[in-house]
Amino acid sequence: MGVVAAPRRLSPEVRREQLVDAALAIAARAGTQGLSFARVAERAGVTRNLVYHYFPGGRSDLFRATAHRAGQQLTGEWQTDREIPLPERLAANLDRIIDHAARPTDAWLLYRQSRASVDPEVLEIAADYRRALIASISINHLGTPDPPPLVRIALDGFLSYGETALDAWRDSEVPREELVGVLGATLVATVDAAVAAGAPVETGVR
Repeated sequence: MGVVAAPRRLSPEVRREQLVDAALAIAARAGTQGLSFARVAERAGVTRNLVYHYFPGGRSDLFRATAHRAGQQLTGEWQTDREIPLPERLAANLDRIIDHAARPTDAWLLYRQSRASVDPEVLEIAADYRRALIASISINHLGTPDPPPLVRIALDGFLSYGETALDAWRDSEVPREELVGVLGATLVATVDAAVAAGAPVETGVR
């Protein structure tokens, strides 16, 4: 293995972000077992000791950081602007998630791994971002980030269904617009059914 050049001087915040990005790219394709300080160091062009300096908790610490990064990339910029008609927000948000699943992006692959992790902390990280998605969907459809328990349960089930459907669709010949239509209609029906079955909800948006 060649000599690693002296790393460029970056602020601690920027350097950590660089290392997490490098780790995400590796872990997404190789999993937890394929993630090592040596591989992250090589990809980032730094020394192994520098990676350890930022992640003294070892590989698990580094993987948890990638789980956070994946969640941020998947849930960030979710469209909840009430000035935009709900159907347009729904289509934009579905398109964004489908973009991740179609490639699939490192964030999508890592998130799917996190959902099946045996590490309780990684599972909780994935759950946090799932709750963020549920809150955003609830804002759009019910006007509140805190939906009733039945709606929350139904949306959690919809997300599981959607993730499975997206992974199955990726290797199919089904046109993208048909998938958007099915997922959109299923989401609306899920919210409507849960609201109808539970306590009345004042939404102000439906």
